[in-house]
Amino acid sequence: MLALVLWLASAPLILAAQAYPIVVVQPPEAGAWDTLRGRIERLNLRYRPLALADLSLERLAEAKVLFLPNLTKLTLEQANAIQQWVDRGGKLIVSGPFGTESPPEVREALTNLVGAYWIEPLNIVSRAEVQLVQPWTKLGNTASAVRGGSLVRPVGSTANIAATWIGGLGNPAVLVNEDVTYLGWQWGTTSPTFDRDWLAAAIERFLPGAVGNQFKVAPVEATAMFKELEGVLGRVESALLTSDARSTAPEQFPPAYRDAIARAQRTLKELPAMLKDGLDTQARAAWEDAIEDLWAHYPTSQLAALPEVRAIWLDRGTIVKAGSEEGLTRIFDRLAQSGINTVFFETVNAGYTIYPSAVAPAQNPLIRGWDPLAAAVRLAHERKMELHAWTWAFAAGNTRHNALIGKSQDFPGPVLAAHPGWAQSGRKGNLRPAGQPEYWMDPANPEVRAYLQSLYEEILTNYDVDGLQFDYIRYPLQKNAGQYFGYSPAARRSFAQLTGVDPIDIAPEESSLWALWTRFKAEQVSSFVAESAEKLRRIKPRLIVSAAVFPNPPGERLRLLQQDWEAWAIQGNIDLLVPMTYALNTRRLQQLVEPTLPGVKEAPVLILPSLNLMSLPQVQLRDQLQAVRDLPSGGYSLFAAAHLADNHQQMLAQASSASNLLPYRDPLSTALERFTALKREWDFLLDRKQIWVAEYSLSEWRAQIKRTQAALETLSKQPSAGWLRTAREQLLAIRQGLGTWLGQEKILRPYRLQTWENRIDSLDTLLRYAEGRLDRQVRAARTGR
Repeated sequence: MLALVLWLASAPLILAAQAYPIVVVQPPEAGAWDTLRGRIERLNLRYRPLALADLSLERLAEAKVLFLPNLTKLTLEQANAIQQWVDRGGKLIVSGPFGTESPPEVREALTNLVGAYWIEPLNIVSRAEVQLVQPWTKLGNTASAVRGGSLVRPVGSTANIAATWIGGLGNPAVLVNEDVTYLGWQWGTTSPTFDRDWLAAAIERFLPGAVGNQFKVAPVEATAMFKELEGVLGRVESALLTSDARSTAPEQFPPAYRDAIARAQRTLKELPAMLKDGLDTQARAAWEDAIEDLWAHYPTSQLAALPEVRAIWLDRGTIVKAGSEEGLTRIFDRLAQSGINTVFFETVNAGYTIYPSAVAPAQNPLIRGWDPLAAAVRLAHERKMELHAWTWAFAAGNTRHNALIGKSQDFPGPVLAAHPGWAQSGRKGNLRPAGQPEYWMDPANPEVRAYLQSLYEEILTNYDVDGLQFDYIRYPLQKNAGQYFGYSPAARRSFAQLTGVDPIDIAPEESSLWALWTRFKAEQVSSFVAESAEKLRRIKPRLIVSAAVFPNPPGERLRLLQQDWEAWAIQGNIDLLVPMTYALNTRRLQQLVEPTLPGVKEAPVLILPSLNLMSLPQVQLRDQLQAVRDLPSGGYSLFAAAHLADNHQQMLAQASSASNLLPYRDPLSTALERFTALKREWDFLLDRKQIWVAEYSLSEWRAQIKRTQAALETLSKQPSAGWLRTAREQLLAIRQGLGTWLGQEKILRPYRLQTWENRIDSLDTLLRYAEGRLDRQVRAARTGR
């Protein structure tokens, strides 16, 4: 079942011939309904959507089942209408933080109706365990691990526990009374399989026999299944080929690994005929078996990994928990054993420094009697790891952190408490955007910029850090009027001087002026990055500058966050671009990473996609690592040390490259080693006649490989602008010729060919990065800096 558990596209259910009227109320939040609708429609339910504003007794007259997904705010009239409808025989399904933002009298009425109330999301990922053994609960999903919530039954409640969260201290996962089923998680935000199964179970409870036993594969799902299996198959083949080609043994892994690949290839060929013949259930089972089989035979070997950046964020919570240099030593030992070579160490968080500072108002009060940054630099370097100071830029306070240190929610952080004039604000003077926990400094304020740059200078001067990372290097998220931000006196004055218009008077409907205001804010961030990078590199020329950024498309990102990282990358202001591409499965990871690639295609920057360890099973982590390696990346970054489980550590140790090369330190040697590995793969396949190339194409291909190898070898020994150009030209010739030379491979194994093209692109990226560093050195020499 694991393949289905981890696959986002969930299977549609076929309802029995008799149709039952079901009403689903649409959440009012922008974009929420699109996600929910997609999942509900995969159930093939005959249902009617109803806008929340239209919820009334009259509109529910014909409904037998009403589903209220994650509705937080209802009026007293709506609550009364639901109660009256239930009194007339209606059955209710609710989920998530039901009614939590409603007036007190409404919350009380809803609690009485459903027999429980929502407290908060759980801070763990868990599976549901059935407690109430009834026919309908057998349909519930007990395999998927999801982030649930905490439901509480008040005294006198008649609600019974149908399922609990394993490891959640007995927290109910599903509660029921005679008329209501309460799903204790935010439906639509977890595993689609989990959502689908429990909603189907809840419908079965109230409408027995409504849910059929057969799974029907819709055409769109069939396409997704093919792509999913092709992808996993391609990644497993890619890892096996790289490992075999670099091994001194004929084949490093036993025949079972190749047998699993052969079985998956057969399944891929047989699926269309099975679906055409109506064998949907068998097709799904064969698909699941093939993916499970591949995952069970995923090659995990140091030989499958090439030189890469293997980074991890070492978060403030983990540092505080360490409590001393001795505790921090144990953490660095684990990171070293996991193959990590770069640590992003949280140095500035919520306005506090992790070290005793003469510039910042205060060291984090949770740190007592030691200097974690000094210890971290020493521990990292002893283990031949790099230590980069991870710093919050414009976010200067956080309500969640306030709760940890005993401050009120209105505390804006130590910097803004000392300098209230540095704060960003909303149109009405609010210091936090609606629904967000951060307080923000103003990028347009010269004093803010000078303060942050003084802080960075202090870090570089007092500590032997190898790099500095910008986080929160943006404006706050602005999705609606309550979140429009950046209206500080300094920003308003600067914009008015440029345009003659006070931005507080501009509405989004005034498209040209609003676009100008948005671009103005983005430029404040971009110019800060450029100025800071120049100053920091002047202090420490070998400093690696990185930025943790959002992977959203450029237009959306500028509109919502004013973060124009393409400009920083193209101008060479950063060395490493670290998009926060957190995803529960590999397909989603690829969907997040691939749109970021065009933005850095000609930039002298290395890209490190991010993987979130918190929600990743071991096999998914392995698959995502391979997906990143098959893309034109410089490596990866893991979030975060707090979530590094023992099974993660074991897998990372087995899958990390034995090479000591760091791409951002030695891009030319890295490029040479990566190309040599690629050449070995081609030779391995040709020697075993596992790839077919026409004789006239083969000689041309081999000649071009030889020219490219020679250019890269010369470049690594004699770095120069001329040899950089030559090597890049030779790589381009190979990249352009692959599709012609390997035309049959393009048809038979498109994933493999695409991976080879991506890896050649990654080599060009390394040379571009080296070229950018060389240009900086030349400019510095000319200016005496």
